[in-house]
Amino acid sequence: MFYVMVVVDDRMLGEWFQSHVKWNDYGFELVCVAKDGIDALQKLNQHEIDLIISEINMPKMNGIELLNTVKEYGKDTMVVYLTKKEDFSYAKHGLLLGAYDYLEKPVSIEKLCNLLKNAYEALKKKQLEKEKSKKLREKLELNLSISREKILYDLLRGKEVFSKLGGLISEYDIDISDRMVLVGLIEVGNFDATSKEWIKSGKLGELIKKIREVIHSISKGYENLICNTIDMDIGIIGVILQPVNENKMKKFEDLSNDFFEVISKEIKRNYNVRVTVGIGNIVSCPNDISLSYMGAKSALRHKYILGGNKIINISQFSGNNSRSLLYPVEREKILAEYIMAGDDRALKLAENTFDDIAAGGQDNLKRIAFATGQLIFNISHFIDIHYGFINKIYDFSEFTNINMSDFNSKEEIKAYFIKFVTSVLDVVKEYKPAQSNPLIKKACEYVLGNIEQDITLLSIAEYLNISKNYFCSLFKQETGYNFLEYVTKIKMEWAKMLLKEGNYKTYEVSEMLGYREASYFSRLFRKYTNQSPAEYRKSFQNQK
Repeated sequence: MFYVMVVVDDRMLGEWFQSHVKWNDYGFELVCVAKDGIDALQKLNQHEIDLIISEINMPKMNGIELLNTVKEYGKDTMVVYLTKKEDFSYAKHGLLLGAYDYLEKPVSIEKLCNLLKNAYEALKKKQLEKEKSKKLREKLELNLSISREKILYDLLRGKEVFSKLGGLISEYDIDISDRMVLVGLIEVGNFDATSKEWIKSGKLGELIKKIREVIHSISKGYENLICNTIDMDIGIIGVILQPVNENKMKKFEDLSNDFFEVISKEIKRNYNVRVTVGIGNIVSCPNDISLSYMGAKSALRHKYILGGNKIINISQFSGNNSRSLLYPVEREKILAEYIMAGDDRALKLAENTFDDIAAGGQDNLKRIAFATGQLIFNISHFIDIHYGFINKIYDFSEFTNINMSDFNSKEEIKAYFIKFVTSVLDVVKEYKPAQSNPLIKKACEYVLGNIEQDITLLSIAEYLNISKNYFCSLFKQETGYNFLEYVTKIKMEWAKMLLKEGNYKTYEVSEMLGYREASYFSRLFRKYTNQSPAEYRKSFQNQK
């Protein structure tokens, strides 16, 4: 069964489609009738639609614009036009843009039924091709994924069980046997400004490769250990250790700890970088290797409470302490994503996350302050990497540069953390409005990502492939802003940031914002702030 939406501004015609067409006889179900293009887009977000039958000449948004927007949404929906004879040129243009077919008005029930038969066959064929393509893609991905690193990666994450891998272990020269095993995670760097530059330049990848060579070189001096390494997340190397022979667990544990101590010292000595090692528990066989891996991840997260640049063994914590001290690294990413989506759930999640940190810190103010400061830094860092535009309109330094240990109570720390989350959330809501509308979201993201360009109504309409008038109306309707006022607002906020830095002259700021004349920029800035650029720069410098 395929689902249909009819889009007509003639109420009687809409009722005719509902009462006179036996949709089920042709494999279709009429889901809804929309009164115009904008109404159709709203209903398209509410229903799964396979076929749209739409008038081509409508007020507010014509059939061509509707087709373009449907494509913009990423929908693979079939479109059929209803058109008068004199509007055939529009229908022809629509066919060139990807419409399936058209029907002349007044609509002939016979021609409509023939069209539905053909449309059903075309949709069925497309559905079968999609399924065939999906199966082929899955088969190719399966074949490509069978590799040494992939096998180790899946073993660690529990996606594969050692006992079921059979000949793949030997085929890919993976030196793992059915005996005790321990996993350690080595994190290189601290993901500060230096680490960030390493990632951008590709130097971090080169460093990780060299460090893996160092690990294997050192392992040759440990005749009683078998060592496998694997690249995990950015800057993290997984190390899988096993005894050569079935030794006592305590002897294997001592040998492993010594191995990681030597590696840590050697990396620091040779490369002058911070090295934090998380060591999991020893498990009896490779079938349980994921448990050791999870223990190593948990140990590594303790750096946010205990500090990094050291070796942290999960076995040093009791079961209760291990659970309570865990730093909420997964929720940290979810919180950052909630914030950047303008989602109010971020506030509740922030409160719960802090409460867990406070409980994990066992009301030790120093630990709570350290972990919360790290959380603020990590969220800021995550947003900076994934949403780089935010630094042009928001200054994180107010929160990241403060010494959290100066607070006198956990209530003060919590209030400051919630203030940070609320502050960034408010900025996102103001500068990335209408997140639920993909067209407006894309327009805002384009502006935020191209602040330095001369953005006009024509350029944004061409980028979105829709008419200027329709975009203006939709943007105002969804955000409450005039589009050009929104662009100016974004540019002026970045101008304020640049002027605060005090490193740029007025004409340089004007050029960076894409304005051809500094005088025009100055007039806009004064209108926006009631100060000239020079006055604003001076007033801010006087506050320092």
